[in-house]
Amino acid sequence: MAKRMTFLVIGLLWCIMIAPAAASVAVPEEISAPLTGLQAPPVRYWKSASGGTLPRTVDPNTLSSADVPRRKDPKIVPVMYHNIVFGRTGNVYNRDIYNFEHDMAFLKRNYAIIDFQDLVDIREGRKMLETDGTIITFDDGDLSVYAIVYPLLKELDMKATFFIVPNFIGEVGYMSWDQVREMDQYRNPEGRKLFSFGSHSLTHRALGELPSATILFEMTESKRILESQIDGSVITIALPFGSGAGMQSVIDAAREAGYLTIRTSVPGAISITGIDLMSVKAFNVDNYSNDVFVQHMLRLTGR
Repeated sequence: MAKRMTFLVIGLLWCIMIAPAAASVAVPEEISAPLTGLQAPPVRYWKSASGGTLPRTVDPNTLSSADVPRRKDPKIVPVMYHNIVFGRTGNVYNRDIYNFEHDMAFLKRNYAIIDFQDLVDIREGRKMLETDGTIITFDDGDLSVYAIVYPLLKELDMKATFFIVPNFIGEVGYMSWDQVREMDQYRNPEGRKLFSFGSHSLTHRALGELPSATILFEMTESKRILESQIDGSVITIALPFGSGAGMQSVIDAAREAGYLTIRTSVPGAISITGIDLMSVKAFNVDNYSNDVFVQHMLRLTGR
């Protein structure tokens, strides 16, 4: 009886002292980058994105002649991904490759694939949109972007925007600058640039919780570093954790830093007649089946 009571007491102490600590462990996507970038040469898991063949579940030939349906009142729904994985996991930031590929097939058939420069041009009246549109975005610069997303989107000939945290570059599990530059320099057979890069701040801290001077530094320094590595201007910043959306201090800093658009994490569709470039909505794609993704997209566009 005494031994049983001893084990019972030990078990209760573990629940009180250990379990809460385990539950509070942050996932990698919720951790800030170091204040200074990595100087040592990183270890790469994939040297080249062209070295192998990815498993396919959608025949790309069935997508080449798809006619995107026209609408009188088109909507734009930017979609937000983080990491693409080969197997299913419980992490809401992950999307398995099977469902991701079917996501892309659905978007290609039903939406005009645009980027943030197109969004600016539509807002300014330089471009027209007669169908529902989407902007495909990826946050953080995870290595899966280079290993999985890059070759797949090249094959499907689809645009995408990648939001980079410069101080994550070179860390284990993230892309290298060589890989970023390779993606930036890619042109499709018609000579069209498919991939653009935006800022996700310098250190991935919640901008809405920082002093104004630090917000401006996070925005200007990340933009400066990115533009030193790629060909062209960085016109868009995505807010880490969605923090600071709609805050005047964040909007003022973005304008001062030279950004034309801010992508938030506020879910919803953008009306063509009411585009707010400093508060662009985005639908975060969670870890569920492609059927659920389709339902969300149809709901957001009012179909």
